[in-house]
Amino acid sequence: MLIKDYLDTVCEQIRFQKAHSFVKKELKDHINDQAEAFVFSGMDEQTAMQKAIAEMGDPVTIGTKLDRVHRPKLEWSFIVFIIVFSCFNLGIRFIVQQNNPVSHYEHFISVPMILSILFGILVMIAVYYVDFTILANHSQKIYLLYLTIMIFVHIYLTFLGISVNGALAYIDVPFGTFKIPSLLYLFPVILIGLLYDCRGKSYHAILLCGASFLPPAFLSLNKGNNAVILVIAMVSVLLIVMSICKNWFAVKKSFALLLFLLPTTIITIYFSFLISYFHNRLIRIFDIIKGTEQTYSMEILQNNLKGASLFGMGELFYTPKGDFIQLPMVLTKDYFTAYILYYSGWIIFIIFLVIYCFFIGKGFLLAWKQKSQLGSMTAFSVLLTIVFTMLWNLIFSSGLLVDINPLEIPFFSYSGSANIMFFILMGILLSVFRTGAVTTDNCIKVEKKTFITFSENDINISIPLPSKRKKRL
Repeated sequence: MLIKDYLDTVCEQIRFQKAHSFVKKELKDHINDQAEAFVFSGMDEQTAMQKAIAEMGDPVTIGTKLDRVHRPKLEWSFIVFIIVFSCFNLGIRFIVQQNNPVSHYEHFISVPMILSILFGILVMIAVYYVDFTILANHSQKIYLLYLTIMIFVHIYLTFLGISVNGALAYIDVPFGTFKIPSLLYLFPVILIGLLYDCRGKSYHAILLCGASFLPPAFLSLNKGNNAVILVIAMVSVLLIVMSICKNWFAVKKSFALLLFLLPTTIITIYFSFLISYFHNRLIRIFDIIKGTEQTYSMEILQNNLKGASLFGMGELFYTPKGDFIQLPMVLTKDYFTAYILYYSGWIIFIIFLVIYCFFIGKGFLLAWKQKSQLGSMTAFSVLLTIVFTMLWNLIFSSGLLVDINPLEIPFFSYSGSANIMFFILMGILLSVFRTGAVTTDNCIKVEKKTFITFSENDINISIPLPSKRKKRL
């Protein structure tokens, strides 16, 4: 039996199509290694190959056993995590609403919010069945489609959007107003595809990948998502640094990091002082650090930390204006972690954080174990987005820093549209875990270009000349 026939027969027994190329490569390498050993012992090549194939065993039996191993794997624990915490989200909001029968908080929990969670779970399941390797195979097309959608949303909001508290991010729908979610949350995943597609290239590729963040960031300005820009910028910078450290580019690491981080820092400082939003926030942060400013909401949040009980509802407290209030009467619906602490106490709050961090930590462990760097980095991009957003919410909900725009803690947002973004990210993460075991990286030849070389008496400078590219077949 020829090796091709043997491998085809094995794969006919394996129902998971994506595993076929992986299995064929593994078995072929093993058969060739065994055949080489037989040739080395004195056999002719044809006899050695036939014996190596025969020693592998019956192809139908081998294929049946491999079929049990190579199947899509659904991380059910993450599905349970999403469902349980979504119910916890609704439960806390229901308690808040029952204890505060005030018209302003009448819709702290609503039917559209419940429907958005159910819809988000359906979207997550749909994304789960999409092959995540499409991010690398069609990275540029996906990025252009992503920009096209953002441009369309930007134009639509400019002419038909509704501004709420200075944020032009709302539109009229039959059941009220709908906030357009920040599509910027999806950028880190798209960035991984661009970085992976640029493997083996030089410094210019790193700078181009970094610059790819600027258009979507500009399109997201002043739409209630300015804090998201900062969070996703930090995640994107970290992902690019990780890709450089993983030798994805034909560069010298130290120089590449300097070349990327230096202009990134300069641009960040420039925009922070140029854009009034960031400029005003920086001034407020400096004032708070110096102790010259203390906002109304910040004092309420700090009192919430001091008055929280070990178990159950925290103490009522006086506001700076002398009012005797409960926490939800003065804060927006974004400070979800503050509500958990106030209504549940430190014990439930800590248990909540431990369970939440446990699943995030498990995600990082599974990401680290991925066989392909594409799968690993895609999973890291999702998890880092969730972690940075969560940390932002915790810091600002504590009242220890400026209280503007705390962002939604992933999967616990009052905004149904924001929840859908996080469900999409979780679907991508589950897609990686589903097929990551049989996904391998495409091999590339990385050639580091040295433009200046030194000999005993000479300094040689090589200037690369443009060459005609061969058309791809």
